[in-house]
Amino acid sequence: MKTWTIPDLIDLEYFLSRDEEQDDSSAVKRDRRIYLLAIEPRIPPEEAGTGGFRRRAVQIWLEERRKLYHKQQGRDAALPGEVFSEARSVLAVIIGILGLFAGAGAAFSLLVYTGEEPVNVSIYLGVLVFLQILGLLMMARFLFLKTSLNAVRKYSLVYTLMSRLLERMAVRLARSAMATISGGKRAEAGEISGTVRSMYGVYGQVLFWPVFSLVQLFGVLFNVGAVGATLIRVMTADLAFGWQSTLQMSPESVHTLVRVLAAPWSWLLGEYAYPGLAQIEGSRIVLKEGIASLPTESLISWWPFLVAAVVFYGLLPRLVFLGVSLAGKRRSLARLDFMHASCERLMMRMQSPTVSTQGLPGSAGLSETPRVEAKVEFEPFPLKHTDAAVLVPEDIYRRCDRTDLEQHLKSLLGWGFAYLFPIAGELTEDRSSIDAAVQTHSANGGATVLIQEAWQPPIIEIIRVIRELRARGGKEMRIAVLLIGKPDAATIFTPVKHVDKDIWSKVLSSLGDPYLRVVAVGER
Repeated sequence: MKTWTIPDLIDLEYFLSRDEEQDDSSAVKRDRRIYLLAIEPRIPPEEAGTGGFRRRAVQIWLEERRKLYHKQQGRDAALPGEVFSEARSVLAVIIGILGLFAGAGAAFSLLVYTGEEPVNVSIYLGVLVFLQILGLLMMARFLFLKTSLNAVRKYSLVYTLMSRLLERMAVRLARSAMATISGGKRAEAGEISGTVRSMYGVYGQVLFWPVFSLVQLFGVLFNVGAVGATLIRVMTADLAFGWQSTLQMSPESVHTLVRVLAAPWSWLLGEYAYPGLAQIEGSRIVLKEGIASLPTESLISWWPFLVAAVVFYGLLPRLVFLGVSLAGKRRSLARLDFMHASCERLMMRMQSPTVSTQGLPGSAGLSETPRVEAKVEFEPFPLKHTDAAVLVPEDIYRRCDRTDLEQHLKSLLGWGFAYLFPIAGELTEDRSSIDAAVQTHSANGGATVLIQEAWQPPIIEIIRVIRELRARGGKEMRIAVLLIGKPDAATIFTPVKHVDKDIWSKVLSSLGDPYLRVVAVGER
């Protein structure tokens, strides 16, 4: 199995978002067939309970969905992942060119020599070395923090601009790619921007690294341009270098400073690693005296030191950070567990039994599979076991039958039942129940379910309760809103009208919570 990539994640979220808008029964039949005919034969039974099963199952599902998509839309139909990959390549080329010209331009501007006043070494080092060292120190903090794209966008202007530019370019290229598809499909291009933005909550740590690597690419090419421009000027012009300072630094102090700076490469360049004390004394600029009396060998002794300083303090650290960004991206991709709400719904669809087991149209692997007899019995599916703490409104708390509740949790969410807590629907009164649900159970690998009557529209207080659950349980704790219809004399678990669920789904989707699910009892 190949490893996951960012374009894979974008395509995955694109297909999952499309499934949210189509008839649920057709999605269940399709995904069940994919599992029976493509996933189950390719994953050995002994691996069903391992941690990597879900990753592989979702990846195979994505492969089959791509085949079906290209079968329906044509081989030339562009998927958002392909668009993102193209946009990223174009952006990388643009950033590389900008970095190269920026570095060369900065070096050329600092190496202007008219024959009267030599190039000021202090300014060259200050702009191309010391400022870069400061920038690298500020950037190094990202390597010691649990970074995500959302967090970085709050504290770094550079990364904010880069992430927005990357997103906008992906959307524009998507619209261009979709222009070749039928008019009805062109409207889907507008959904790509929302799909990319919604990924920040789940894949923020993964999406940080491409932006980080583009910044390092700019830095690498900037330093390549600066070094190249310096060497070109040295080889094609008669340059003189000198130093001066209003602080009245002695030549001995300057010699100590350059010797310390040259420590990383002094073993490589030997006597050319940095100017000696005599050369430093001979290149000191006193404006009123001019440079006529300064020895030529002292005035030209600085350039190897300057080039080496840019290489060792500018270029090499950027190359290291670029390598770190690639390793960080691979590591963050390997840590994905696909436990967010959209993937939970996908796993439930594949878990649902179906009487149709024919091959999936458009999939070579599936179409070649012989037809098998219809199966109606439930086949156990290796979902990660989760027990839920359930919050129930006080007016129906005593009527909530535990057995019925557990059956609905299993059938709709694939979760078990652990605790039941009453709530009043007012945040100030419900804090104790919320704390109990989170602290005693949900924060330790479980989940929280909030039961609500769907015929009553979601009010602000319920939204506040959900936000408080998220704040107390952490950003990755799974939360589900279980909608029920109007309770009758027999049970509170009555069917929910489709229009009522749609209202709740639209309101709660505005929260942008990728680990929040909305399910309904017997939707009709």
